[in-house]
Amino acid sequence: MAVVTAALTGVALLTGIAVAQGYVYPARGQSPQQQQQDTAECHVWATQQSGVNPAAMAPPAQTAPPPQGQILRGAGRGAAVGAVGGAIAGDAGKGAAIGAASGALIGGIRRRDQQQAAMQQQQAAQQAQAQATAAYNRANAACLEGRGYSVK
Repeated sequence: MAVVTAALTGVALLTGIAVAQGYVYPARGQSPQQQQQDTAECHVWATQQSGVNPAAMAPPAQTAPPPQGQILRGAGRGAAVGAVGGAIAGDAGKGAAIGAASGALIGGIRRRDQQQAAMQQQQAAQQAQAQATAAYNRANAACLEGRGYSVK
């Protein structure tokens, strides 16, 4: 039992486990050593109950913005299509200019749509991580309160 307790305490110290609720007060006069042991054991229990280990969670990855070249590629494609259409109508230069403007606009819209999708994906990942952490925090607080600590 002493080896298990020492191992759990070591895990808690090495991983920097802290109660996310903020403050844990030993309401029954528990010693600092007992509080450290209880904190480590509650961490293990809360991890098992919630399926979440905040000490092992990586922060949500920041999504990179889409490449900048979409507007230029869109303009180039639009100019080519516009030149062909303009040549058929009798003015390739005018068709190329209209096509370039249209292509640049479409490229800009695509880039904006990709940025919005990336932002929504990042927000969903952050929300999922926050919900998982909250589940762990509830389980950890329940364990500590059951062992006679005030958790705030």
